[in-house]
Amino acid sequence: MSKTGTSWQEKLHQKSNLPCVEPMPPKMVRLFGAGTICVPAPLEVDEIMHSVPSGRLMTVNQIRQVVARKHGATVG
Repeated sequence: MSKTGTSWQEKLHQKSNLPCVEPMPPKMVRLFGAGTICVPAPLEVDEIMHSVPSGRLMTVNQIRQVVARKHGATVG
């Protein structure tokens, strides 16, 4: 029987056109203001998550800030 779907590891290492920086979509402008948004590659987010020392906490918003700063975007 063949395996259906793709595993999380396959998705993590999948080649794509990410990361990309785009203009903020109109619906998000109401939340974050005008600017740019960075859509990170899954491996990039995985690296950030693994860089957090054991016993420490990094929130999703902090991860977004790191991604945005790295790519020169307003929001990550």
